[in-house]
Amino acid sequence: MANNDLAMRFTENVYATKQQVSRELKISMIDGVWDKILSYRSLFYRYLSIKGIDKNQYRVCLCPTVSSKLNEVENKLSRALNDYNKLSPVNSDLQHFRQLYFIKCLQNIGVSSMLISDEDRIKDVINGQSREPNSELDRYFSALQYIANKHVNNVDVDFLAELYSRLVGDSELTYFYREKDFEDINSSSVISRVYRSAPHVLIEQMMDGLFNFVENSNLSVVSKALIAYYYIRFVQPFSNYNREIAVLYAKAILAHYSLGTFASFFPLETFLNENDVYVQKIFDEVQQTSDVTYFLTFALELVEKEAYKILDSLAEYSTQIIKNDFYRLDEEPKETYTIPVAEEKKPEPVPTPTPAPAPIKEVAPAPAVEEKKSAPAPIQTQPVGLAVSFIPEELDEKTAQRLERHLLELDVRLKKGQAYFYARHCTLGMFYTIEQYKKATKCVYETARTSMDKLVEYGYYEKQLVGKKFVYTPIKRK
Repeated sequence: MANNDLAMRFTENVYATKQQVSRELKISMIDGVWDKILSYRSLFYRYLSIKGIDKNQYRVCLCPTVSSKLNEVENKLSRALNDYNKLSPVNSDLQHFRQLYFIKCLQNIGVSSMLISDEDRIKDVINGQSREPNSELDRYFSALQYIANKHVNNVDVDFLAELYSRLVGDSELTYFYREKDFEDINSSSVISRVYRSAPHVLIEQMMDGLFNFVENSNLSVVSKALIAYYYIRFVQPFSNYNREIAVLYAKAILAHYSLGTFASFFPLETFLNENDVYVQKIFDEVQQTSDVTYFLTFALELVEKEAYKILDSLAEYSTQIIKNDFYRLDEEPKETYTIPVAEEKKPEPVPTPTPAPAPIKEVAPAPAVEEKKSAPAPIQTQPVGLAVSFIPEELDEKTAQRLERHLLELDVRLKKGQAYFYARHCTLGMFYTIEQYKKATKCVYETARTSMDKLVEYGYYEKQLVGKKFVYTPIKRK
């Protein structure tokens, strides 16, 4: 029973390597425990059509935690795409947003390649005014544009060839896959089954397997893109630019199968600036075990982090649009107010025998104007009742505890901290913050943020940007 618990712990809580399990348990001989862990993981293995140098078939473990994380990341990307599609090209928001994220992509390329990553120079590249035409950044941006404009094309060997030709600046390639090895095949690293790249004689066969995997696998799009990124980084099919081509091909997969143009400026380039030593250890673990889950779990965290940043950035654009609309609406009544006053004063000098209209005209405008001005003020700040209709509006601690228990029994997705907080912060018309959640449940900020975002996802709160911070307001529930 204890071994089964350990199998779940080192698979679901963290997808641990054998060495990590040994360190955590402070035991050197863990073969029995490790066998139980592998037995548990085997229930969720999916075997892939790509193979390692030793001909072993790669696999991925889609256990509940990994599957849930994949769904979360794909949902965030879908939300980001949806928000991006709402940007207006009329007021240049669309163009500004795209430029902002193309800059981020090229800055990461500049940092990873030790090139100049000055924002003004990158803007010149994006606007076609580069100071060094055909520079490495120009060529990389050309490849990004190809993905944006041609994402409907199949992401096969021809697509990869076009990306590579743009990267090297040669429109008519007279060479493609490398014809030499990067390392001595008799080296000690190879003897211990850890290659730094594929032998050149296997490249074409391995890359054909990758194209077949991308086209025919029924894995999710995000997992296909990330696995393809790992595989190109591992095989290193070209003499140069393998890191960059891995990012571009992953973006091409995302663009072709789900995200369209949006994928071209999603900043996967941040992958290139992660800790090389740590990433290489993950690559080695994947190669030795044929289990790409080690890389997938690592990469999903990076993609989710970038998705959060894009969502926050898009929320700022959305808030600005709402503000602009609000102020335009606020100005309209002032214009309609001045016109009737001017029109009503004209008849006063006329000396005709109609005494009744004059006093009516003086009395009518003033009250109407003052009432219109004062009406909007009090709406947003007053509590108007509880989101849960069967609980009295004044919540004492006893009632809050009763509601907390009810929520935990009603919605199995809720964690205790989430139910505790919501039971005491569910007044309609009020706004709550991540800091409040943190203090109420005595947790760290990141836990508070993810917990509140989950409550938004489950339909308990609506998330709004006010000023420079997000607030959460309850949604009416039955």
